[in-house]
Amino acid sequence: MVFENSEESEAYLNARGKIVLNACPGSGKTTNIIRKLPLLEAECKNKYGNHAGIACLSFTNVAKDEILQKYRKVYGYNFRYPNLVSTIDSFINQYITLPYYSLLEGKFDRPNIIDEADTIDKLIATKFESKGIVYETIASPANRYKNKLGKPLYRSYEPSTIWIDARGNFSFKGKIPDPKNVDLDEFNKYALAVFEWKMKNGFITSLDSAYFALQLLNNYPQIGVWLVTRFPYIIIDEAQDNSEIQHAIFDKLLDLGLRNLELIGDPYQSLYEWRDAKPQLFANKFTNVSWTGLLLTDNRRSVQRIINFFSLIRCPNDARINSLQVENKDLPIFIYKYTEDNVKLIVSDFENRCREFNFSENHIVVRGKKLLRKIIGEGSEIAPWKGDFPYSILLIKHLYDVNSIKEAINELRKLFLKILHPEMKYGEMQQLIRMVKEDVLINAKLYEYLSKIPPTNQSLITWSNKCIQSLYDHFDIDVTELFIFKKLIKGYKMADLKNELVDTFFNKPASSSKNIPVTTIHKIKGATLDAILYFLDETGTGESVGLNSFVRSTSFPNEKQRMIYVACSRPKQLLAIGVPHKTTEKELKTKFGGEIEIITL
Repeated sequence: MVFENSEESEAYLNARGKIVLNACPGSGKTTNIIRKLPLLEAECKNKYGNHAGIACLSFTNVAKDEILQKYRKVYGYNFRYPNLVSTIDSFINQYITLPYYSLLEGKFDRPNIIDEADTIDKLIATKFESKGIVYETIASPANRYKNKLGKPLYRSYEPSTIWIDARGNFSFKGKIPDPKNVDLDEFNKYALAVFEWKMKNGFITSLDSAYFALQLLNNYPQIGVWLVTRFPYIIIDEAQDNSEIQHAIFDKLLDLGLRNLELIGDPYQSLYEWRDAKPQLFANKFTNVSWTGLLLTDNRRSVQRIINFFSLIRCPNDARINSLQVENKDLPIFIYKYTEDNVKLIVSDFENRCREFNFSENHIVVRGKKLLRKIIGEGSEIAPWKGDFPYSILLIKHLYDVNSIKEAINELRKLFLKILHPEMKYGEMQQLIRMVKEDVLINAKLYEYLSKIPPTNQSLITWSNKCIQSLYDHFDIDVTELFIFKKLIKGYKMADLKNELVDTFFNKPASSSKNIPVTTIHKIKGATLDAILYFLDETGTGESVGLNSFVRSTSFPNEKQRMIYVACSRPKQLLAIGVPHKTTEKELKTKFGGEIEIITL
């Protein structure tokens, strides 16, 4: 493979030491990493021998897999031992927390690291009976602490939302609770009780694991010295999403002798504040005199018109992003004015435009999971079944329909094993899931069933019965008890409701052909697409992202602005934005400039 040279790329390839590479969207940062890895590999072998290697880390499994696949495609062989490509969480777990966890208070059993944090809420939950009444609560003593109104703290601050920072301070999703609502001393006692329960029972989150890893490095520096010897070169991709504790861990490794650390990313594309991401720390290191700050500003993905549009979010003094060698089909930015009644017309118009230009990689994008849940059944205006099982099948059906096959199989595997082993403990279930994941025959059977999930264009009762039958025929399991309907739903006659089509309430695709996935910004982060239709929310309050967030930043942009930036920087040719119908043409042209076409349907 022949790589193009540029002054910016050459500067990065030649840089060593403490590097911060600020790479704009579409700049080919992964390609540059792939170019540099063989150079570092040869250098590492000459300097440190055959048993030292490069640790190339990323924030997500998707990004990690992309590096591995591109490396194999370019060079024809795997990036292998003594080198490592991993997620940053897995690296911290595998090389620091898990092997040395026994040094923490003499605990010799390895903990279970919970990827789905809300699982903590289920594990700590318990019940007790008093005077014939069963009450739901959480394990003592965490259930004893109350807010200023006398209500239990765990109802307002779920155990999964209790975080610990690098200094051992507790917070609620990274923020200190409002003292008007809760006494902070009471909150800290509650948070400590939750934390101690997790340690005692061996269930910790990745955030907890990072905290333990930092304590281990501080208390037993020889761990870090060994790690630096094993991996004298560390590259962290998507480093804008590192948490404060993760930054502290790698800063500590620098103190313990690490000489080559690269942080690569774009602080404007940080979307994981809910995981305690601190993009400002990345930005601060870029300007720190003890680090070498480098830029990639050539965008090989999008036409200049789209770049100019998402650059409205950037600070005025930021380096200009330039489109490089991208075919220009000269399409304007389409602005759709939506109402409650015309969304399907907008989607249809968008599909027609994609079809006209033979665009195949197209997405409809929303801020969060609210729209997705409505499409797949969660959050529907009704919930006709008593248990969660039918909704899980609807989710799997939706994932299959939008060609998210890997995710569909993962969900089906977990569901299938939970049916077979309903009483299995969490840790044992996670081990079983990992083991079964490698079983080719089981995976083939799961894949085969995806196409057998009954279509949703039939009545609720018919669909339920066909699901029961198909699961029995394919897996030889009886799930009749899992499809029991509720006896009463306010505003409906159950006999009539059961005869309504599933599509009336669930799996209602925004795209009539189902060829255009409806997805979230987090799902398309890092993707290159032909076209995107991005709906801005009507209000912009709370967690929603509205038109009011689409403003140029005078300081570092907030997370809502970064959401817009990421969504609008994905397409190569066609960018369409849905805005509330009440927005005037004057407002739109003042905000977006003249390179837009406003469409009212």
